[in-house]
Amino acid sequence: KKGGGKASAASAPKCTCDHPYNCQCGNRPPRPSKGHKWDPETQEWGGKGHKQKGASGQTATADKEAQTTEVGKTTIQTWQKLPSHILRDFATSKKKFLKPKFKALEDKPGKYKYRVILPDPKDSKKDLFFVPPSTVANEEQAKEEAALLALLHVTPELPHERKLPEPYKTTWLTAVAQRKSSDKKSKTQSNNDSADTATKKPPSGSGGAQASSNLMQGRVISQAQQQKKALDQRKSRNERIRRHEAIKMANRSPRVAMSARVRRALERILRGEQSLLEDDDDDAATLGEAETDAQGYVEDQLIKQGFTPMQARKSFQSTQQPPKTAAVAEDQWDAVYEEWMGEA
Repeated sequence: KKGGGKASAASAPKCTCDHPYNCQCGNRPPRPSKGHKWDPETQEWGGKGHKQKGASGQTATADKEAQTTEVGKTTIQTWQKLPSHILRDFATSKKKFLKPKFKALEDKPGKYKYRVILPDPKDSKKDLFFVPPSTVANEEQAKEEAALLALLHVTPELPHERKLPEPYKTTWLTAVAQRKSSDKKSKTQSNNDSADTATKKPPSGSGGAQASSNLMQGRVISQAQQQKKALDQRKSRNERIRRHEAIKMANRSPRVAMSARVRRALERILRGEQSLLEDDDDDAATLGEAETDAQGYVEDQLIKQGFTPMQARKSFQSTQQPPKTAAVAEDQWDAVYEEWMGEA
């Protein structure tokens, strides 16, 4: 009766349940373990069984080859990242800043400089601007050094050198060392560290990028500081403009308002017509009193305009038809003066 088992298994009723683990019809054999799953086609439990405790479930992967950037010729291993990628990951993970923004300030061949902005998610006045101190030879290095300067300001205590490729690893270590030395109060120690850094030639990458030793000299300002600086510059420029206009107004030629008749009379007198401008001031003491009060008023008005007493007397007497001034009242003297000026 060896074949009895096979015959009984073949004649066993099939399980019609669709659930992979639970059976409602009662025709499914017991589940061997939690790792097995019911297969309705083969009518058997499938799977590899329950995983042991401590099993990581990780699978081994082959190491990828190192990559080289096109612009800076920087060799990047699989565990390394460029400074711009580290800065982006930090900003997005901590949610303290928005995604960094890079902008080219100089893009001439052989002279590149970038600026990176870390936007504040709540207040744009708190945005941080980072500008490296000098230009570099290629565009990639300009962008990555701006990112390094930002990382040096926001995360100076993190060991980014573990992930940075050369030459940015050396640039980072140099900047961190300079930052630590600048925090010390001893000027002698700071000078020695600066001298040591200057004498050592920093290594370069496998291409064109060179490590920098002056990253600490870069500018770090906020949006509010930048607006204040622009406002101060605008105020200074407006003050210079106002001072220039004031000097220009003070030195301009004076303007004198006069009627057309007075202008024609003064032009004739200044041209020296009828010998009115002879230098006879010495005879002014010999002049007698004016014949009438109106004549004296006219001569006095001419003297106030800059003429000498002798010139005023001759000018009055040189008219072809002198006005009759003997019986003129005091309130009519101005009319006499205007009439005389028209005849002069």
